[in-house]
Amino acid sequence: MTFTERLRAWFGWRGRLRRRRYWAMAFVACAVFAILYVFLERLAGRGATLVLYPPFFACLLALAVRRLHDQARGPGWLLLVAIPVLGPLVVAFLLLLRRGTDGENQHGPDPRVVGRDYLTVSAYEPG
Repeated sequence: MTFTERLRAWFGWRGRLRRRRYWAMAFVACAVFAILYVFLERLAGRGATLVLYPPFFACLLALAVRRLHDQARGPGWLLLVAIPVLGPLVVAFLLLLRRGTDGENQHGPDPRVVGRDYLTVSAYEPG
């Protein structure tokens, strides 16, 4: 996987993202942010940590958009967070708990079956 493909996996807005992979990538993004925050704060002070926020939020936003794409929803659903109390709960439910649509939708193929070929049968052949 090239550097550009890896960068697109974290900051790309197109395609779909499975629930399990969303959880994992969001956890890694938060862990990296926390580690870099502590490192920069100790090295250069609290003001230096401001540089971490734009890429962190861009990453989380891209992951959330791709997660909504898995449910055949658009990024406009993220505007629900502006509604006090209920909005963030609905968005959290959609991102963290709701299953994606089965099969292909307008945002791409089903990520659960990408790379699987059901017509191929594996046979054990002793080597």
